[in-house]
Amino acid sequence: MKRVTDITPQKNDKKRVNLFVDGQFFAGVEKIVLLTENLHIGDYIDEQKLLAVIEESEYTSCFQRASSYILKGGHTKKQVAGYLVSKGYDGKIVAKVIDKLLSYGYLDDEQFAKTFVELKSNKHGKRLLSMELKKRGVEEDTIKRAIDTVDDDTEDENAYFVAKKYVKSRSFTIEIKQKCFRYVISKGFSYDSAQYAVDRLERENGQGEL
Repeated sequence: MKRVTDITPQKNDKKRVNLFVDGQFFAGVEKIVLLTENLHIGDYIDEQKLLAVIEESEYTSCFQRASSYILKGGHTKKQVAGYLVSKGYDGKIVAKVIDKLLSYGYLDDEQFAKTFVELKSNKHGKRLLSMELKKRGVEEDTIKRAIDTVDDDTEDENAYFVAKKYVKSRSFTIEIKQKCFRYVISKGFSYDSAQYAVDRLERENGQGEL
């Protein structure tokens, strides 16, 4: 049996305490876990139970950090897991926390992808949106469903407004047309959508085919 010989508050984190066992520092622990386990100075505890307390403390800390990270902005499952691992949490603890976040609905890659496309499709084409979602760890099927919410006509219109903003009040010369086309492509729009955009601007400028 092990004996809890001291419990001291941590200076930099009021939610955590230092746990001393048999006269030596054992681990930093979430205060709420000690309260839940009703553990006090002078208590005797077997090693297996002690390790379980530490694991529960790490889980609690990991879950709280993940929740705070998510509240700062939308994130995918992969992003949250990567963030937690970078903070030094054990892979098994991270997996357990991710599962809990998914069950609570705090993490939802399907909704993340849908919202991401809704917010950015007026400035970026499907190709770039797909690349960005893939980079964030969203699965291919989920990406496809989100991207498919933007039909071809909407993609063309979005490309047109991106092109129009690029041109602004400049004369629509052959050089500007070519630069505009390349710019729209760089924003992830297809060649067809980019061509639609510059052709429409060309007609609006009363120039027909240059």
